[in-house]
Formats: sequence, structure tokens, C-alpha cells
Amino acid sequence: MKFSAPAKINMHLKVTQTLPNGYHELDTSFAYVDIADELIISPADKLSVTCSKPRLSGENNLVFTVLDAFRKQHGLSSGLSIHINKHLPDQAGLGGGSSDAATALMVANSHWGLDRSKAELIRFATPFGADIPCFLFQRASLASGIGELLSVYPKTLPGGYLLLAYPGVGLSTPEVFNCFDEKRNSAAPLTHNDTVDTIRANSEMAIGDNDLEPCACALSAEVDGLLREMRKASDMAWMSGSGSTCVALFKNRSEAESAASLLQDGELATWTHVGKLLKKHPLESTKIGA
Repeated sequence: MKFSAPAKINMHLKVTQTLPNGYHELDTSFAYVDIADELIISPADKLSVTCSKPRLSGENNLVFTVLDAFRKQHGLSSGLSIHINKHLPDQAGLGGGSSDAATALMVANSHWGLDRSKAELIRFATPFGADIPCFLFQRASLASGIGELLSVYPKTLPGGYLLLAYPGVGLSTPEVFNCFDEKRNSAAPLTHNDTVDTIRANSEMAIGDNDLEPCACALSAEVDGLLREMRKASDMAWMSGSGSTCVALFKNRSEAESAASLLQDGELATWTHVGKLLKKHPLESTKIGA
């Protein structure tokens, strides 16, 4: 059977705490986008993962890592045959690998008859990737902690159409956060409270407000140039997650498609998508997502 693994965007992202172990606590919000990787999953004696991008096939794929750990935790030897048709770029801030892993985990949970709750799956999967929980949650969400403490997004999602644009180069999430830490340590603390210099109050969920954007632009001329051009076409443009995909909002599809064409023609973007934000994961209304 075929299953969707949708992209996500961060509508806002604030770093609220730097933890001693190097992780970062966040105040962020997630919504899904109407473009997805496709997973073709069938019963099998062994666990195997192949991908339309051959370098992502095999046991190093996050899907394999998560499912292998899941079955071992429950004393199973069951397998699945999984083929991933990739439609989302890598290291793009869209959560592609994490979304693949979340979809595969939901399917395996049902197929192997484990029927673990959504909360249990989130607790299990968080150590494998901080973006996996937002896909397992299955709703547009607010997140705190390292991304695993989730609640339903309380506001209306932006209307109109959005343009996603990928500049052709990825960004390393650790490098972006390291840059953020270096700049923070040499600048103002995260809070006005002199006694706690690593914690800041939650944001106002301002769409487009991303703490990591300045560092991403400093590390990548491609991201910087892409964002500058997108802001000429839209009043609302920002970077998703730790990059490198950027997002712009438009009132109608034709404006978004025109902007996408200009970015492609100007070689500022190698991949674009014009579409809509989704409040629910495609599996949310199915038995798999129950």
C-alpha cells in the first residue's frame, strides 16, 4: 500500500534554552504542506528500506533505524518491505526524513499489531529526531522542549498560497545551531533576567519569526540571496526550521507560480512547490493514524 509522508514548515521558531548536552529547547509551530514523499510498504519476512535516491537506501536510512529499534523494543522479528519515492529535498528544513520515519512507524505499529498510543510513539521516537514527533502528532501544532511537547495550534493557518523554494544546497542543523550559540554568547542573553541567561519567554507566535535565519544566511550565500529575492515578491517570506528551504505567502496561485518561475529562471532555486498548508496529517483520518 502507498502512504504519504508530508513536508512540514515551521511557521515560527524561537530558541528558548541551550541545554548542557548541546540540545536546544524551542518555542515553535508546525503545519503540514500538500507535498509529500510516498512510502510503498508491504509485508515481508525481513526489514528492508530502498529509496528512489539510491544513496538513501539501506540500513543507514532513518526509517530502518527507527523501525529496527521499535521491533527490538517489543521483541519482534517481523519485517516490512519499504520503498520511499522521494519528492522532498534533503537538509531542507522540511522534515523529509523525519516524516518518512513517522509514517513508517505508524504503519508498523498497526501492521505488527502493537497498537501503541500516539503519546507512546512520540516518546519512543523523539531520541531519533526532534522533528519526528510533529508528524506523529498528526495536527498542526505548537511545540516546546526539543520539539516533543506538542499541543494543537490554536490559531487559523495562513490562507492563500505558499511558495516553497530550495536553493539547491542544504544546511547542517548542528552548524546552524552552533552559529546561533556563538552569536548569542557574544551578544545579548536570551532573556532580560540577569540570573538565568539561557532562557527566554515564549514568543507571540509571530509567523515568519525564525531565530536561526540570520545564521543560515551568514553560512549560506544561496539562502541569503533566495530570501532577499522572495521578499521582493511577497510581504511575508522566511526560512523554515534550520533551513535551507524558504517560504513565501501569496494571495493567489498565479502570483506564487510567477515568483517560482522567476526564482528558477534566475537559478536562485533548484526546487519549488506552490501549494497549501494543511492542518492535519494525511494519515490522521485513517485507521493507521488512529
